[in-house]
Amino acid sequence: MTELALPAGSLQAALTAFAEGADAVYLGMKSFSARKMATNFSFEDLAKLKQVALTQDKKIYVTVNTLVDDSQLGEVVQTLKQIAFIGCDGIIVQDLGLVQIIRTQFPSLSLHASTQLAVHTVGGVRELVRLGFERVVLARELTFEEIKYIREACPDVQLKVFIHGALCYSFSGLCTASEQLCGRSANCGACAQICRNYFSVSADPAVSEVLSPIPEGQRDGWFFSMSDLKAGPVAKQLQDLGIESLKVEGRMKSPAYTSLAARYYRAVLDGQSDTEELDEALSIVFSRRQTGGWLAGYGRTKQDFSIRRTPTLGSTSFPSHRGLKAGTVLLVKEGRALVRLERKLSLRDGLMYFTKGTREPIETVKFGLSQLIDQRGRSITEAYKGDTVQINLPASSAVPKAGELIMVISRHDQNTALLSEALPPVKKPIDMSITITDEGLTLSSSQGTQFFALQVSKANKKQETKANLTQIFSQSDTSYFTLGSLTLENRTKYGLDELFLPLSSLKAARRAWYESLDRNLARFFTSTEEHKIVACKQVMETLPPRSALQTTDILPFLDLKVLRRKVEEGASPSSLLFTFEDRLFLPLSPVMFDERQFNADLDELIEALRNEGVLQQVRFGLNNIGQVSYFKERQLACFFDIYLYLANSEAANLALSMGLNLKGGYLWMERHEGDFSSWPFIPAIVEDSFKPPLFISRSCFRRDSLMQSCEHCPHRGSWYVKGDKERYKVLVEDCITYVVRA
Repeated sequence: MTELALPAGSLQAALTAFAEGADAVYLGMKSFSARKMATNFSFEDLAKLKQVALTQDKKIYVTVNTLVDDSQLGEVVQTLKQIAFIGCDGIIVQDLGLVQIIRTQFPSLSLHASTQLAVHTVGGVRELVRLGFERVVLARELTFEEIKYIREACPDVQLKVFIHGALCYSFSGLCTASEQLCGRSANCGACAQICRNYFSVSADPAVSEVLSPIPEGQRDGWFFSMSDLKAGPVAKQLQDLGIESLKVEGRMKSPAYTSLAARYYRAVLDGQSDTEELDEALSIVFSRRQTGGWLAGYGRTKQDFSIRRTPTLGSTSFPSHRGLKAGTVLLVKEGRALVRLERKLSLRDGLMYFTKGTREPIETVKFGLSQLIDQRGRSITEAYKGDTVQINLPASSAVPKAGELIMVISRHDQNTALLSEALPPVKKPIDMSITITDEGLTLSSSQGTQFFALQVSKANKKQETKANLTQIFSQSDTSYFTLGSLTLENRTKYGLDELFLPLSSLKAARRAWYESLDRNLARFFTSTEEHKIVACKQVMETLPPRSALQTTDILPFLDLKVLRRKVEEGASPSSLLFTFEDRLFLPLSPVMFDERQFNADLDELIEALRNEGVLQQVRFGLNNIGQVSYFKERQLACFFDIYLYLANSEAANLALSMGLNLKGGYLWMERHEGDFSSWPFIPAIVEDSFKPPLFISRSCFRRDSLMQSCEHCPHRGSWYVKGDKERYKVLVEDCITYVVRA
């Protein structure tokens, strides 16, 4: 059975998702969540939701999907302790260091690979399985056919696929725009959504017009804003393909969105034919322009040069919620608009129209529908498709012109009723033993031992002592513990059924016992291990300043296809690589959709380097987890490059355990200093002056942003774009877009 997983930015959203048919939710804790600005979950919230999930047979996945440096490892372990205590069905991670921690310290937590790992190949999935992952959330840039290929090649691992919601312009995990421009790292959950900003475009005078075309009317726009993904039509096909989990994006969105997304996709997966109303309601509660994304709307089945005839994937004319078309303005007069409707409207619905802006060319006017007047001049509460009605426009706002659209962006009745959050938390059963003596009783468990003095006497009538004690200690009030099994030992002079134990004393003992358990638990959660200093570090080679490994276009990797072609044309392979001191460097691209071709090109280049007699001097930079197995099998000298993040000492330990001929690695490029006393080797630090691409995208700037035809396209191009202040260069190579500093 394919699982439907919904986003839960809050406890209310999670409860709503369960109530509306979701099989699972994914959520973040207060720290280390890639959606830092969501409400997120406290320990108490997670405990409540776990109890609900157990009762309703639902699943919970917790995201700890940010990168963490060594100074944060203690705190992240504390968070993992809390999650492991409550229990969840999977922990979604990006940081390779957390893999090492979870495998060794929290084996009860099932490892799920975040889409932030940018896994889009069979090799990537297989390597994650070798590392202990049970489920992989695939990159959102894959087509249905590419997912099918991975499914067939990797039948023994669970796969999760996004089917609805916002799409990032850049590959998740590879975007550095927010950190570079705002100091807010997307890899730390603080994305500033630079891709939703407004830009102007200009031609690159250094290349021909063929490589830098700009169509009329496309000088300005939200060029990096993606349409939202809406894959209802293919959700059933993914289910038939055997994809274990289908995921809706949206932890920053409202419980109303969660509710409608759960209802719509539940109906789709259950095979209901009439889903039009649910589809419309979901689009109204939140939607940008919608497409099938790469999954179903790319227009290609794979990364080839076939002509794309499907709609573009961008949302370049407006980057935010636009809802659905409600009607067309026929006339505006005296603060009212005469509108011909294309769908039902009711009083208190939320409406919007576009108007010419001052800072950007398009702004919006949003208002609630306060009055509806039909053609007879009567006030009505609702109107329908085909009706012509008058609506009040907001005062002191620019008015729409005849022919412009009125959009419906919310329904008066779309907000869901609040569900009670006054819920009991899940409790951890612990086995207890009670030893009764003439002086009192001793409580023992794996959590500790306590003695409680009380008066033991002979009862006037026969007692069911064990049953009574079981009942009393099963009532643990607000504690996170409760009684599991009870072992009873009687060391008094009375028989077990003769014992009289004062109820008030037993209740006091129970209260003190559970309070002590909770205090010990709190101390456990906040305790940290001592910083382990590694004195004898493995000696690694000196890696070049990272800015020395950049092309003239400021790309920090080399294109294998181009290298192979140049070698076949007679170029010396060593002359095509980066040189530093007495070594040659070949940093690999983090993107490799055609993995077989990528490896074939690499094979040919390696053979050419071997024939030239320089292979031993070459160091290969690994930039995707999918490249690990190739180099492990061949034992070629390599290093962890800037996109295969070494964020902490635990990630460095994992890197050494992979069986690679590892010669070194760069520290996570968003950190330029650190305490390396606990590292097994000293990483190379990426210098401040190095500027990686802001975006690496499968969205073709020429096609999806400038809306150019694929006909006669050279599959590459170059432009300049400018935002509020700075100018950037946009490069397209083989339909992949790179945005770099100009």
